[in-house]
Amino acid sequence: MQAVFRSGLCAAMILLSACSPKPETTSRQDAAEHGEQSANAKGEQAEKAEKGEAVERGEAAEKEGGEAEAKEDFVALSDQQIKAAGIEVMPVRQSFAGAVEAPAVIAADPKHAAVVSSAVGGRVVEIRRNLGDPVARGDVLAVIESRDVAQLRADVEIAKRQYELSQANFAREERLYGEKVTSRQEFEIARNAAQEARTRLRLAEQQLAAAGASSGGQLNRLMLRSPIKGNVTARQIALGDIVAPDAHLFEVADLNELTAELSLSPDDAARIAVGTTVDVSTDGRTGTGRITHVSRVLDPATRQVRAIARLSNGRGAWRIGETVRASIALEGSAGGTQLAIPRTAVQTVEDRPSVFVRARDGFAIKHVVLGGNAAGYVKVMGGLEGNEQIAVSNTYLLKAEHGKGEAGDDD
Repeated sequence: MQAVFRSGLCAAMILLSACSPKPETTSRQDAAEHGEQSANAKGEQAEKAEKGEAVERGEAAEKEGGEAEAKEDFVALSDQQIKAAGIEVMPVRQSFAGAVEAPAVIAADPKHAAVVSSAVGGRVVEIRRNLGDPVARGDVLAVIESRDVAQLRADVEIAKRQYELSQANFAREERLYGEKVTSRQEFEIARNAAQEARTRLRLAEQQLAAAGASSGGQLNRLMLRSPIKGNVTARQIALGDIVAPDAHLFEVADLNELTAELSLSPDDAARIAVGTTVDVSTDGRTGTGRITHVSRVLDPATRQVRAIARLSNGRGAWRIGETVRASIALEGSAGGTQLAIPRTAVQTVEDRPSVFVRARDGFAIKHVVLGGNAAGYVKVMGGLEGNEQIAVSNTYLLKAEHGKGEAGDDD
């Protein structure tokens, strides 16, 4: 009986074991479900990261494209490079009402030029400065041997000795007069003699100075000196020449300050005034000056009116005697807004007329819409606001620099 009961209990325990779920299987299912959720979360994070990277790449590409476009429309140059290239900058003309164009000749400014001559005759024994040489005020240009200079120096020496003798005689007579040994008349004679001797000495020294010599140096040598700082622009003598008194031997001028002498018709001369800006140009060069004088007399030979414009030449671009074109922009009414620029400022960039606008680190390229021409100027119908500073000379260098930049980007 007990055996039967035990057999039935064992069978029931085996049946219960078979029907109950296994813990290992449940754990594996939970792990699988957890792994699936983790994979989904990581997939979502990866998708978001990928989208963020795509947006950032798009923004970076857009930014790089804008920078590349800005770079293509800009020529980077330092102030030193601009100065070395001789690129001049001027403002855009506003209230433009036409222009006057006239031929002009570059000349020395009379306020900064001098003719060097000798007040005495003689023979040239030394030449120390040649044509084009720079000189400072007081520099010796040439040395002249002159009998007149020898005579003037001798007169100075004689006057000195007479003055010294008269001073000594006056001192003695003054002492004797004080001791009541000589009369007052003898004292007065000695004093007058001393004064006359001093006057003769001053006269001799002034005559020697008027001849351009000084009391020092060799007795018969005259040092011909430059009266101003500048450059030798003309030399009329050679070694061994015999020069006459008051002959022009050298010309010296300050080449940093020149003038442009314009020939205007009477009608054009009536349209300009002193102080008006003048644009001077020739092949590849442009400068700016101001009218300082307009003649009121017609030239009897040409029937033209002479006008003078002061021209700065700090870079040495202009030479005395060369012929140039002068353009004078005329101002319109106060409410006018017509813009104009010199023709030399326009270059073709990307098959479009363009100008180079001065910026902080170089020049920005601005495409413009142009109108009609007027005596060296061209009207601007669009592309500029009117307050820009633009390059007006050697702009082909800027175009070439821009072309090199494009070639480098292609590489």
